[in-house]
Amino acid sequence: MDAQTAAGNVLDGAAEAEGYGQPELLAEIRASFALIEPHAPEASAYFYEHFFAQNPRYRKLFTGDPAAQQRRLFQAVARIIADFDDLDDFLPYLRRLALRHRKFGLRSAHYQAFGESMLATIQAFTGPAWTDLTRQSWEAGFGLVAAVMQETAAEAEAEAPPYWEAEVVAHELLAEDVARIEVRVLQDPDRPGPYRYNAGQYASLEAANCPRVWRDFSFASNDTGENRIVFHIQAGRSGGVSHLLVRETAEGDRMRVAGAEGELGFTAEADTLVAVAHGTGAAPVSGLVESLIAAGDRRPLRVLLVTPDHGPGSPAEHYLAKHFEEQAGRHGALELYVVGESGIAETARVLLAPETPWQAAVLVGPSVLIDHCRAELMAAGTPSEAIATDQFD
Repeated sequence: MDAQTAAGNVLDGAAEAEGYGQPELLAEIRASFALIEPHAPEASAYFYEHFFAQNPRYRKLFTGDPAAQQRRLFQAVARIIADFDDLDDFLPYLRRLALRHRKFGLRSAHYQAFGESMLATIQAFTGPAWTDLTRQSWEAGFGLVAAVMQETAAEAEAEAPPYWEAEVVAHELLAEDVARIEVRVLQDPDRPGPYRYNAGQYASLEAANCPRVWRDFSFASNDTGENRIVFHIQAGRSGGVSHLLVRETAEGDRMRVAGAEGELGFTAEADTLVAVAHGTGAAPVSGLVESLIAAGDRRPLRVLLVTPDHGPGSPAEHYLAKHFEEQAGRHGALELYVVGESGIAETARVLLAPETPWQAAVLVGPSVLIDHCRAELMAAGTPSEAIATDQFD
């Protein structure tokens, strides 16, 4: 039985057992969630308060910014509910969630605890609208989500570990606050095989001196088949993972690397390509360019590097500018532009909105930059589905 059939059977079975039709269950989920949406921050905070009060031993799994965690939780629930009756979007999203959470070692007990706190939150924020139908609908819906995610994780477990041990083999500063870190991924003794990834993807890293704290970093290299990976990491706040990797990591240190994620890249059908990258966002773009060169792909490509300004009148600099110049020489049809943050608005209007729209784009950086550049591209006629993004904040 495939996952799509199994997913339908979960809701069908719940509906039959309770005497309701599947559409009625889904309608109740959406109606009750609509009552909660105006109170998203409060509901998300309530969920975590309930979850940690009932399961204090699980608190160690949640090491990030609480506000960001709460926001991501609500966004995920909203997306799942919106896609519930569109399995072509619903199932792939759940599979990605399941694979992403494998590194935390989630088991059935974790899902059960999560579901109990979810129901408690729904009941608390629907108030008088909470009915037996509401309870049954959310139990069936969450049962489906948990079943798909656990099945996905179980299938993946046989193929690859949730994360790999790795050793730092090179560590050098490319700029005052940017380090190039090369790691060698070690073979998993139970599931041997190479670590695979594609240019434009990213992986979660756990530093040895900051256990149980995972952060995402984009690959700055292409898969060579030698279990070597390169990351360009900018130092962040003191004590954070980025700061530790840049300032307090050296050759010989160990870390853990989770599986590759993401689908950043240019659409194959496009004839003209453009990329905008802020800071270390240039690393995955460089990997994509290298892949184009290796494949003999010489489609016209414009790359715009955005770098922080260094004071009035100072020229814009970027730590990878010379590398991209070298790539431009090998590519043959790559135009490179470097601009400071203060000049991005004017530059974007000129470079992203030509008379002939760009047919495919890659945008990497903070949300403000991505939103601005996406708007310029779409105003010039670039289809929204041809704009791939990787947001850093």
